[in-house]
Amino acid sequence: MANAFSSRVGELNQRGKTYQQMAADCDFKRSVTWWNQMCRLEIEIPPEPRLYPYLAKALEVPERRVAELVAEQWCGVRPADTVPEHLRTLLTVAREVDEKDVSVLVQMATAMYRKRVIEMERDALSASLLKAYIDCSDGPLTREQVDNLRWPEKCALKNDPTVEVEPDVQVMLDALPDPGGR
Repeated sequence: MANAFSSRVGELNQRGKTYQQMAADCDFKRSVTWWNQMCRLEIEIPPEPRLYPYLAKALEVPERRVAELVAEQWCGVRPADTVPEHLRTLLTVAREVDEKDVSVLVQMATAMYRKRVIEMERDALSASLLKAYIDCSDGPLTREQVDNLRWPEKCALKNDPTVEVEPDVQVMLDALPDPGGR
């Protein structure tokens, strides 16, 4: 990722953190305009290392991660590992965890992994059940049939033009928000 620092600024901004908040978090060592320009890739000179503690607070990452973001964006240097981008901040934080607390961190990660596996299995089963539900239906799906479905199945119906539904059901499905916006 060539623009890692700018991407982090943009990501935080998309999640609702304003440039004003970023400037305040870094004790106004960088202005609101600087943060805006950073997001738009208009800053050509990297921040000085003395600013890393302030930038770390604004970017909501450890100081080491700020150094990595700067190295990646301005020097084209990335850590020589295979850690996915979305886990880099977690890895930086994990490096600072006291050795006696590592087992707790592993337990938390394992619990989140198991949760994700269960969700994936549930979604696969849900898709199979929805297909069977549709295949057993004689004619378009009725309002009563669709009302018995969970939200993800309703979204799947909304996005599948091959499934026949009654006109009033189609209106209801069209009114559903997209899954990413929920």
